[in-house]
Amino acid sequence: MTVILGAGITGLSVAYHLKEKNRDFIIVEKEKTPGGLCRNLDINCYTFNYTGHFLHCKTPYVRNLARKLIGDIKTIKRNSYVYLNKRIIPYPIQSNRRYLSYGSRIKTFLSYLLRNKEKPENLEEWFVHNFGREMHNIFFLPYNEKLWKYTLKEISPDFLKSYIPKDSYVYSEKTGEYNAEFLYPEKGIGTLVSSIAKDIEISHGEVDRVEKDFIYFDGEKIEYENLISTIPLPELLKMLYINGEKFGSEKVNLIWNSVLCINMGIKGKLSFGNSIKVFKKNNLDPSEFHWIYFPEKKFPFYRIGSLSNISHSLAPENRSSIWVEVSYRENKPDKSIVDDVIKNLEQIGLLKREAIEHISQVDIPYAYPIYYKDCENIVQEIRNFLKKYNITLAGRFGDWKYSYMEESILEGKKVALELCR
Repeated sequence: MTVILGAGITGLSVAYHLKEKNRDFIIVEKEKTPGGLCRNLDINCYTFNYTGHFLHCKTPYVRNLARKLIGDIKTIKRNSYVYLNKRIIPYPIQSNRRYLSYGSRIKTFLSYLLRNKEKPENLEEWFVHNFGREMHNIFFLPYNEKLWKYTLKEISPDFLKSYIPKDSYVYSEKTGEYNAEFLYPEKGIGTLVSSIAKDIEISHGEVDRVEKDFIYFDGEKIEYENLISTIPLPELLKMLYINGEKFGSEKVNLIWNSVLCINMGIKGKLSFGNSIKVFKKNNLDPSEFHWIYFPEKKFPFYRIGSLSNISHSLAPENRSSIWVEVSYRENKPDKSIVDDVIKNLEQIGLLKREAIEHISQVDIPYAYPIYYKDCENIVQEIRNFLKKYNITLAGRFGDWKYSYMEESILEGKKVALELCR
């Protein structure tokens, strides 16, 4: 029997593809609803998420699967920006220097020509190597320090190579980045994971203990031949027992950041008004943004987005929604963070406080695994060790890596097919 821990998108993909092969399995999930961070949150006629999750597709397989599951799923061209020095600059900023001030254009161009071309050893050197010191200083350094809450000199650059366009002057949306467009269901990304989960029997409850050949789930002892873990790796290690002794997860140095997502329902439409300089590209309206990056330290958030701008059905008529992402490590922001966020959104002209009719928060304890220099070696040792006990790690949090939805679906398929050999 195969046991799958976690009914997020990776675990559901494993189950979906095993079901296609008529293989038996048990999938367990501690939450009341499946989908993990991709599930919908329906509150007061608004649909929110755990920040923004979008199906960026490179492969025909995932594209066709999504259309099979949701016939009217839409292909949407990304409309995202960087907010910098009271300017809205189309993303990616390294390909839109013409929207910077004249002085910044000259400095970023010269520093790009004079950039260090030696092989980068850490994330800071990688940004400088690919974009020049000036672009690093005005965007990549402040934004990534705000996101990761960790010094960039101690982070390995390898995990980001396929996510950020390298060549900032010879750029094509078709070849330069992975997320120029995405598939999105009209009723929110949660309908995609719900469609994958359809007809899959899920056992809801807590796993208390994992041993060789057995898990203890809600007081029951369940035997497994293969165990697929998609739950956060630190959580698996906490419940792992080898030969009757606790594994000792505190000895494994895994680090991560967490994200507080603040969801807001707003009366009326979002608009930057006349308080800032607005730059348009290809007739795209910045007030119809999908998401915006905020590198400057004065803003407590690193990114905001609007699901209602992506699909109008995710907010009531004449209403809008936004989500706000605040990163943290050890200490979760206190209650004052909401007021701080609102003040900043008012200052940039996006909304007025009196227009807010709903505020709720969701905490994401494991948001981004941090790839410090020895992380990959440590995780590989854990993978090899667990393989001896027929335990396979999978997914962004289970296998402790940076990935997006399509990769999770494909990994789930790959794991399922390997189990069927």
